Amino acid sequence: MKRSWIGLGLLLLLLGVSLLSAALMERLHKPIALELEQAARYALEGDWTHADAQSRLALNQWDTWAHFRGCLADHGPMEEIESGIASLKVYRQVRDEVSFAAGCMELARQVEAMGQAHGLVWWNLF
Repeated sequence: MKRSWIGLGLLLLLLGVSLLSAALMERLHKPIALELEQAARYALEGDWTHADAQSRLALNQWDTWAHFRGCLADHGPMEEIESGIASLKVYRQVRDEVSFAAGCMELARQVEAMGQAHGLVWWNLF
């Protein structure tokens, strides 16, 4: 009987860790997407100072959680986002407003989708 209680405790611990990690993944990616959207708006307005600052903030947040994300997420979408980040850095360097804004919006959708893919919604159970 003691083993049953230990097993139940372990299962509940795993459930708690799973729910916490899912909530964190969703919570961590939403601000990154919002920062990228804001950077795109600034770029289209021609305000490169703010566009640069917003995009750097978003990319720093992305890098901050790279190891945590790498433990939980599929690496295919992560590599696509990393590729987009590399392109975005070039667009920012040459100050190509349209390409930079499009890249920011595309990355924002991809980052948001990564967070939602790990979110606490019923369709993620199937």
